[in-house]
Amino acid sequence: MNEDTEGVAIRLWRDRAQLREQERNEAQARLRIAEEKIAILMAENDRLVTENARLRALGSPDAGSVRTETELQMEALKGALMSLIARPADSLNS
Repeated sequence: MNEDTEGVAIRLWRDRAQLREQERNEAQARLRIAEEKIAILMAENDRLVTENARLRALGSPDAGSVRTETELQMEALKGALMSLIARPADSLNS
C-alpha cells in the first residue's frame, strides 16, 4: 500500500509539474503575441505621427512665419515685463 501511495503521489506531482509547464508555455506564447501587437501598433503610431506632421505642413505653409511673429511678440512682451520688474516699487506708483 505504501508503494501505491508513493506512486500516486509521484504521478500527481508529475502531473502538476506538467500542468505548470504548460501554463508557463501558454503565458509565454501570449506574451510574444502581445509584444508583436505592441510593435505593430507602435510602428503604426509612428507612421501616423509622420503623416500628421506632413498634413499639417501642407495645411499651413505659413506656420513658420506665424511662429516667428509670435516669438517676436513674446520677446517684446518679455522685455517690457523685465523692465517693469527691474524698476523700484515706488516708481511704479508715480
